[in-house]
Amino acid sequence: MVKHDLENQRCMVSSDKDSSELQVLNDKETGVIESGAKESFKDKSRQSWNNKTEYILTSLGNAVGLGNIWRFPYKCHKHGGGAFLIPYAIMLLVVGYPLLLMEYSMGQRAKKGAIGVWSRVSPYTTGIGIASLVVCLVLGLYYNVILSLAFFYTANSFRFPLPWDSCPVTYSGINMTATIVQECADSSPTSYFWFRETLDVPVTIDQGGELNWWVVAASFVAWFALFIGLVRGTSSTGKVMYFAVFFPYIVLTAFAIRTILLDGAAAGIAYLFRPDIEKLKNPAAWLDALTQIFFSIGLGQGTYIAFASYTTTHNNCIFDTIFVATVNSFTSLFVALIVFGVMGFKAVANSKLCLARNEVILQRMNATLNGTLTSDYVNMTTLNSTFNGTFGNGTDLLQDCSPAKELGSIPGGTGLAFISFCDAILKFPGSNFWSVLFFFMIVNIGLGSVLGNFTGIVSLIRDLGCKISKAKLALLLCIVMFIISLTLSTKKGIYLVEIFDDVYVGTGLLYIVLCETFAVAFLYGIKRLANDIHFMTGQRLNIYWKTCMQFLCPILLLGCFCTIVVSYIIKSPIYHAWDGTGIVEMTYPAWVSVLVAILLVLTTLSVPLVALLHRLRVYDFTKFAE
Repeated sequence: MVKHDLENQRCMVSSDKDSSELQVLNDKETGVIESGAKESFKDKSRQSWNNKTEYILTSLGNAVGLGNIWRFPYKCHKHGGGAFLIPYAIMLLVVGYPLLLMEYSMGQRAKKGAIGVWSRVSPYTTGIGIASLVVCLVLGLYYNVILSLAFFYTANSFRFPLPWDSCPVTYSGINMTATIVQECADSSPTSYFWFRETLDVPVTIDQGGELNWWVVAASFVAWFALFIGLVRGTSSTGKVMYFAVFFPYIVLTAFAIRTILLDGAAAGIAYLFRPDIEKLKNPAAWLDALTQIFFSIGLGQGTYIAFASYTTTHNNCIFDTIFVATVNSFTSLFVALIVFGVMGFKAVANSKLCLARNEVILQRMNATLNGTLTSDYVNMTTLNSTFNGTFGNGTDLLQDCSPAKELGSIPGGTGLAFISFCDAILKFPGSNFWSVLFFFMIVNIGLGSVLGNFTGIVSLIRDLGCKISKAKLALLLCIVMFIISLTLSTKKGIYLVEIFDDVYVGTGLLYIVLCETFAVAFLYGIKRLANDIHFMTGQRLNIYWKTCMQFLCPILLLGCFCTIVVSYIIKSPIYHAWDGTGIVEMTYPAWVSVLVAILLVLTTLSVPLVALLHRLRVYDFTKFAE
């Protein structure tokens, strides 16, 4: 008993000045048992998880979500496949594990949401929780748009044949001659269904302000489903996660097996693991890898702080950190294998079409390649030059038909996962069944991501002193967010989603995590945090954890944040537009850049502004720590 009391005081008291305050936190908030009675997993003073398994599954459901299936593959494709995996692995070790442990342990110790936790660290850092609230609202806003698109695809999966199975036709003339829609013929049925039938995107972001009513209807369903999840709370969320977490792995495994058997899948998977060293010299690859860690795991959103606040004081948060972050990263890689396998299949198919076209051109050139046609034309440049000089027809020239070239030319962007998986679904027998199964899985995963995000938001709002019931707060929040989300349900909405994803939320989360790291490293103290973790888990942090939290994370995050800000000032961000035949890169107009800049300024100013208000005694932020 004496040893327990000494350990208790050693981990909670960092200075004589705040000793009494921390002792109150020790007795009142963290549930330390002075009588020696066995601590239950449930805390009667606060809504709690039913057991450790539900807590872990919910954390895993929050981590393994849209960031893995929707975002990770197209970031890999953007940065040349294997070239992205190297910085991602480094960022996971240096930033992902340490910061997830930091958020878990802070929430578990204080039994508060993000605003309550950071106000306990110091009233001057309360603004971190407010900044997290703002960023999470925007993140939840466009994540729910992606979720609504998954609902739309699920509904269309019941159509036979699948609407993306073939190109639509139009009929004209007296004889009602059938003609394939040219836009679909110039691209592919899956790309056409995504860009035209689903999104109906304009050529530029300055067009397409009218609502896409299919997306609006699907968005309403998504917000209603979120409302139900928020009202049910942690007691039922954990039970749902037994299905929501394991079901996706069953479906993904089936897709992986089928994908491996596709002709050309090996080429796509090899492309994923073949790093292009030149790509590593691009700072954007490292910055995207860092922000992907935030998106994929869910750092900086206050979600894990909220989740951990509902668990027992002596839960092993070190195990939770390693397990959740590792499974999450392997899931991202597993999904990327499937997507790149399908891309390899498409690349080989396109390569064969290209070779057939080259054969026709060679016949016109009256030339041969030893009677054997391959994708490697040694004299291609010479033949093209001779043929063009003779006939003056620059359009009918030989092309490079290598699968590697085709892989690099496959359209990327936010729709990559939707398009790739739809291509794979068409290769399954009984494709409708697999389509329903897959997109129902996306709905489950998306709900897990959005529900985790909004659980953190609700916790943050209640920490601010909101007194209305949780059900009323959830209803009001979902109604307001649905109305705001109509701006993203327009035909140009997906272009706004892209800039929110690439620029605002990524930068905002980086800023929040940077502030969290500095608050813990230099205000709360790594030694004090290590004592807290030792008290809760019985394990001492080794040099890896301490070095990353104290030195590597602050330096790395500060450098990356400054680099991103400077890069946005120097060069305007770009978006991927659909021109009817493929993806083209376009620069965002000034009004979009100004909108995002205003949101970023408001987010970054929330931390110093709150500190200033507290310093001037305009508002007492210490009450959030009570």
